[in-house]
Amino acid sequence: MENSQENEGVLLSHRRHMVGSMPTRRASAFSRIENVEPVAENIELQTLPNKQKQKQTQVEEVSTTTEAGMYYFEEDPNMLPPKRSIAFILINNLMCEMTATTALPISAAYTQYLGGTDAFSGLVIGIPTLVSLAFMYPMLLFANPKSAHGYTLYFRPLLISCFSQIIGHMLYSLAYRAHWVYLILIGRMFNGIGFTMFLYHKKYLADKEFVGRNRSTFLSTLNILAQTLGFMSGAFIGGVLAKASRNSKNLYWNEYTAGSWFMLIAWAVYMVFLKLFFKEVLPVNNRDLTQRAEANQGRGIRLSFVQKCFVVFLFLAAFSCYFTVMGYQTSIPIYASRAYDYNPFQTGNFLALSSLVVAPFILFSTLLSRWLEDRQIMLLGVLLGTIALVVHLILDAVHKLPVQPYFVIYSLMTFGFGVGAAPFMSLSSKQLHPKFQILVSIVVQVGISLADTVGAITGGAIYNITTVGFIAMNLGLAVLVLIALLCLWNSIKEKTT
Repeated sequence: MENSQENEGVLLSHRRHMVGSMPTRRASAFSRIENVEPVAENIELQTLPNKQKQKQTQVEEVSTTTEAGMYYFEEDPNMLPPKRSIAFILINNLMCEMTATTALPISAAYTQYLGGTDAFSGLVIGIPTLVSLAFMYPMLLFANPKSAHGYTLYFRPLLISCFSQIIGHMLYSLAYRAHWVYLILIGRMFNGIGFTMFLYHKKYLADKEFVGRNRSTFLSTLNILAQTLGFMSGAFIGGVLAKASRNSKNLYWNEYTAGSWFMLIAWAVYMVFLKLFFKEVLPVNNRDLTQRAEANQGRGIRLSFVQKCFVVFLFLAAFSCYFTVMGYQTSIPIYASRAYDYNPFQTGNFLALSSLVVAPFILFSTLLSRWLEDRQIMLLGVLLGTIALVVHLILDAVHKLPVQPYFVIYSLMTFGFGVGAAPFMSLSSKQLHPKFQILVSIVVQVGISLADTVGAITGGAIYNITTVGFIAMNLGLAVLVLIALLCLWNSIKEKTT
């Protein structure tokens, strides 16, 4: 068995939920010959209606129910994929966040040095997620070939992310030598191809094929923790390397490019270990593939009106949470520079310290899934973020906002919306039939990608729209999400039986 696993990858256990998987034991021909007399009695067999009724019952078990929490077909609610594969997914998420945020402390200064504006700096920060949105469909085709019969092959997008990140960092670093501001943009666009993995991080950690319902919320929250740690590490490394290389006159390694070269090396090392140790989850055999495809096809199942509203709500919530977080992250180098006279090193320390403070609380929040439902976790998270925005709006309006309160407000906001965004895929996997999971994954990722792009541009132009207007915009979106969540509250209650 161990040799089989090494050769074929990690095999899925046989699904007890798959109907008709065991052959029906029938009487032999000899037994029928012995019971030929009387002929009239044997002609009217009563087994056919029973079989038809059994088939009808089995079909109903697979395709008729629409209650919340009824679409988890796994035999073990606590099952997990290989732990080292989980580690590779989380590390990839962490490194993607590092790639996105290493440039934050020095983006505005780098862009200005090459002749760009603050708004262009915001575009440089936000363009990768827009590119990831454009490449989402081709990546879905690449990761879900017909030969996989509905299974997602996660190694493929992981490998593509490594190649694209390496090329992106190289072009971003060479922009200084070429003294061409648009080369920064092109490099970040290649980073955006790698950011398509943000879709697969969420999908892998809530995939019903190998993640039990009792584990999905926990893993989704770990995903948010990896994002937080990645943001902390990226901002800190970017600031530290910028300070350490400030006096460098080298055309390749200097305060603007050191962080990007560092990430290029990190991605190359990660790709080597990925190739050697990542384990793809594979089906047992072709029969399991066929049974899974039939069960998940769900013919006759359609989204109800309430479920359609739920999908729209997920898009709105994803857009709101990530728009606010990305807008603040992009605006901090500009805002802190003008309000507190911060340099790139201090800005990087500000962002990193905030993530360092928030990380233990996010780690603790992974335990909330034991006592709270996904909808309750979302409500608490978004409510906390909204309260932080209200306090920030009041203090900014009266022009009494020292750096310490601003740090606390920003940390509470990122923690709240981070925790609120964690259960998106977990909640959808418990509410909707598996045939809709790819659709929901795309909808959520579209919301995130648009939010990251528009939020980055908005954050870069914070003084063009005024600080009060910027905060009020984020607050309005948060309140809208709270209203929508309360309207759907009873409809998304998790079934616990």
